[in-house]
Amino acid sequence: MGIVNDIMRWFSGGDGSSSGPIIEGRHLDVSSGDNYRDLGGYDTPWGPTAYRRFVRAGSTSSLTRRDLERLEAYGVCRVLDLRSPFEDPAESCRFSRRPKIAWLNVPLFDYDLSDPKLSGTEIPDGNYLIDGYVTMLSNHEMIRRAFEFFAATPKGGTVLFHCAAGMDRTGMTAMLLLGLAEVPYRQIVADYLYSFASVEEVDRVVFDGEDPRVTPASWNPIPSRKQAIEFMLDRVGEGYGSTRAYLAACGISDASLDVVRGMLIGSYA
Repeated sequence: MGIVNDIMRWFSGGDGSSSGPIIEGRHLDVSSGDNYRDLGGYDTPWGPTAYRRFVRAGSTSSLTRRDLERLEAYGVCRVLDLRSPFEDPAESCRFSRRPKIAWLNVPLFDYDLSDPKLSGTEIPDGNYLIDGYVTMLSNHEMIRRAFEFFAATPKGGTVLFHCAAGMDRTGMTAMLLLGLAEVPYRQIVADYLYSFASVEEVDRVVFDGEDPRVTPASWNPIPSRKQAIEFMLDRVGEGYGSTRAYLAACGISDASLDVVRGMLIGSYA
């Protein structure tokens, strides 16, 4: 818990718009943005994933100057924007013109892409998410560009990657990062699901095997979302054998994959 406590003390106090530490658990206190989370603290064969190496996020378009400065002080020096051209990423991402930030747009979602190793299994009826996710992971060139960008991070730096909501394109990218670090299956599922429900409910469903809580007047996204992330993890595993093998098939060099995994496990500091 020492490193977590150190991080939580990194920003104590505030300016009226944001108070308290910037991070509690994995969630970052970014009052002008949604769904900002660190990928630190997950299990791997080499110890827990490192904090302040990868931050997944939702939209950056409404970030205040104060939150931009706090994120930069947290270590963010590279920002990967996963949105498509029609979303006008260069104009709408608040990091795109920050002088200390290396910013890159890599549109992850495109049409008419296919990868038989990912799409060779019948997709469950009614889960529209999976079609989109298969398309994203079939976009090998964009995956390659994203991971080569990650690998060029200066030692000790933090990468923030985001789309519009930090759920789908960001969720698939986080899945690949955690898979490269050999984070256990259920922890990868949980990381994805934290975008859609509370940590407590996700943990009950994923780790305790409970059913999602649904009332007659409500709808719970966890069942369809859980099915989608599990389908994608299974397809990568069955189609390629491992996340690393899938990433290598996208054209990412072994040297770059070693650097990115080293960032995740804290051996590239």
